[in-house]
Amino acid sequence: MIKELNIFGDIVSDKWYDDDVTLSDVQKKIQGLTVNDELNVNINCYGGEVFAAVAISNIISNSPAKKTFNVLGICASAATILFNETDTVNISKGAMMMYHKPLAGCRGNANDFRREIEILDKIENENIIKNLLARTKKPIDELTKLITDEWWLTSDEAILNLGFISTGASAIENRAKTKQENIYKNYIEKKKALNVNAFKQFTNFKKQLHK
Repeated sequence: MIKELNIFGDIVSDKWYDDDVTLSDVQKKIQGLTVNDELNVNINCYGGEVFAAVAISNIISNSPAKKTFNVLGICASAATILFNETDTVNISKGAMMMYHKPLAGCRGNANDFRREIEILDKIENENIIKNLLARTKKPIDELTKLITDEWWLTSDEAILNLGFISTGASAIENRAKTKQENIYKNYIEKKKALNVNAFKQFTNFKKQLHK
C-alpha cells in the first residue's frame, strides 16, 4: 500500500487553522503502516514550531514503511527538520528550500535571555547544523554563516548541495529568488501578529524545561 502524507500548512502543536499540521494528524495518517508499505511525504510548508516538527520527524522516522519526501513548492524553516540526513528527498522544478537560525520570543531578566540563547544554540546545532553537515560536507563555520544570512536554495541548488533528486516536474511557477524571500518575510510578519498564543506555549515549555 502507498500512503500519501501532505504537509501543506503550518507545523504546530495546537491547530489554529484547518490546514495546520500537528503530531496527532500525522500519527493518525500513518498508523498501521508496515515494512511492505510506502509513505510519500509531500511538503509545501513555510515552517512552524520546531519541537512539533522534531516530534513529527521522529514519528515518521520510526514508521517501518519505506519513506520518500517530496518538496513540491516551499520547504522552509522548521519544515526542513521533517527529514533526516539519510532520507530520500525529491524536489520539483521551481521549488525552494530555506534554512535559517531558530527564532523565539523572550521576556524577562538578563538570565532569562542568556538561557534563551543557550537553548536556541542547542536547537541550531542539534536540528539544523548536524543535518546539513551530513548532507553537504561543508565546514561548520560556512554552514553557520549560510543560515545566519538565511540560506535559500533553488531546486537545482538543493540537488547540488543537499543531494536531493529532481522530479523533472514543475509544482509551482518558477519565481525569482528575491520574490520567494519576500513571500516568506510577509508570512513571518503575519505570523508574528498572531503569535501571542504560540509565545505563551513556548514560555510554558521553557518553564517545564528548567524545573
